[in-house]
Amino acid sequence: MNNFSLRIFTRLIFGLILFGFGLALVVLGDFGVSPWEVLHQGISKRTPLSIGTTIIFVGLLILIFLFFLKEPMGIGTIANVLIIGLVVDLTLSLLGEISTIFPRIIATLLGPIFVAIGSGFYIGTRLGPGPRDGLMTAFNRRGVPIWKARTLIEGSCVVTGLLLGGTIGWGTVWFLLSVGPSVQFFLKRLELKN
Repeated sequence: MNNFSLRIFTRLIFGLILFGFGLALVVLGDFGVSPWEVLHQGISKRTPLSIGTTIIFVGLLILIFLFFLKEPMGIGTIANVLIIGLVVDLTLSLLGEISTIFPRIIATLLGPIFVAIGSGFYIGTRLGPGPRDGLMTAFNRRGVPIWKARTLIEGSCVVTGLLLGGTIGWGTVWFLLSVGPSVQFFLKRLELKN
């Protein structure tokens, strides 16, 4: 692996670690999780799977769906499925439960920002989107505007997750409002140029 490809691969892994850490912060804040995490949390409550393992499992199911839709994938897609869930589980096990209110608020506020920075690094490598991002672009390729696809997918995650026992709160709303603009901001600044 030459220096350039090693640098790109390092950025990919670093971005996915930041992304998983950000998701874990929102879970630790316990003021509501991201829409996808509402679904993961609900599935985790109804099965013997941990949240991190559920993230991996759902990601693999989406990959199968994307494969049949003939959506483009890359090493970033596979790495996303494997690394983010492990980082979430590791972060949750290392940090434990946060009981005081101020650190919980900070964790909730910073979570989507870490997700966005991680997205800038990992998507900016152009090594393939994660399965959930690929699902959104699959809808877009079939004529659904990105914002509608994202709203439909994330809204479905919230409803399904709630029915399975997932939780929402102001942290869920904060995530929805902050992650999109934050990803756009960091992706523009962290995307690798040709």
